[in-house]
Amino acid sequence: MKTNLAKDPAFDADADAASRTATLSRDIGLIGHVQVAMTAQVGTVTMSVEKLFSLAAGDVVKMNELLEAPLTLMLDGKPVARGELLAVDDHFGVRIIEVA
Repeated sequence: MKTNLAKDPAFDADADAASRTATLSRDIGLIGHVQVAMTAQVGTVTMSVEKLFSLAAGDVVKMNELLEAPLTLMLDGKPVARGELLAVDDHFGVRIIEVA
């Protein structure tokens, strides 16, 4: 016997999503005040150890990414979002364009 999940009252995707959201909100309430440190990865580069040890003040290191490429916000070494670098008053800022 085949069951059509879309018409099965026991399977309600909207109710399931609402339940997950409510659970997430409750769980976030437990740790929402915890501060985390994120880093912004502008790009990557591969170089030899010899080149690495020969770097000096004033040297320029060309990154693999283009100027227009989004940067990656990292939390504990894992990407959590991508965004555009911008200025916020006298500080760097990131406009989020994608969340992982």
